[in-house]
Amino acid sequence: MSNHTVQCPFCFKESRHGAKICTGCHSKIVYGESPVSVALLLPFVAFGLAWLAFSLTGSTPVSAITFFVSCIVLIYKIKKTYADRVLFIQRN
Repeated sequence: MSNHTVQCPFCFKESRHGAKICTGCHSKIVYGESPVSVALLLPFVAFGLAWLAFSLTGSTPVSAITFFVSCIVLIYKIKKTYADRVLFIQRN
């Protein structure tokens, strides 16, 4: 398997990188998606950091800024971490 192809885990057929559908079993191919558990965890982590900022400073604006900045940083980090992930979704 070269860097320009992806191999389907269901039919083991190689397709070119960037393809949307597997040519062997017609599974849907998606690129760079993070797991749902990671996406659902993001607001809780951001809220926790904002709460910590409020606890330390007692300032609502600081906690609001911390919340939004942490959301942006976490989204960037998640996108960077899962950028090379290739996911095959088998059709029924």
